[in-house]
Amino acid sequence: MTMKTKKLPIIIIAAALALTAALAGCSAKKDRTVPEGMKLASDPELAGYTFFVPESWSVDIRTASTRAYCTGADKSSVMVMTGELEHTDSTVEGWWESGIDELKALYSDFELISREDAELDGAKGEKFVYSGTFDGTQFKYSQVAAVKGGVIYVVTYGATADRWDSHLEEFSSMIGNFRFGK
Repeated sequence: MTMKTKKLPIIIIAAALALTAALAGCSAKKDRTVPEGMKLASDPELAGYTFFVPESWSVDIRTASTRAYCTGADKSSVMVMTGELEHTDSTVEGWWESGIDELKALYSDFELISREDAELDGAKGEKFVYSGTFDGTQFKYSQVAAVKGGVIYVVTYGATADRWDSHLEEFSSMIGNFRFGK
């Protein structure tokens, strides 16, 4: 396994841990149209993608990764992470399989609920919905992943199981408005 290949599972784990941590405890460029009710949550120059979230969500842009979350008692959150793939023929399936054991180790009762075809800005990918308990709290996640130009893009929505349904429509809108490029 090469260094780049070893980093792939880290993307899954980093997204899950960052969202779990968030759950437990900008203006648009002129050439980008901000969808109504949303705001820009990424730095397209730094990240290489454009990502919008609901206006009421707080945004954290510290690196090329993007994280946004609800405020108050609802700590539901979303994160966009990218990772360079070793081979140009790498797939989302290969990425998922390389990290599944880490998810099973992180969550005592990890369950893959569904897996289906999905798209990010026209790029074919997959959507994974899974759940698990961490530190006594039940969480549920949806990850949409696609490969473009030798890079995997992973958008992860996470919430406590009791709040899961409350942001699915917003997450769908975030995925629908995701754009590659600067």
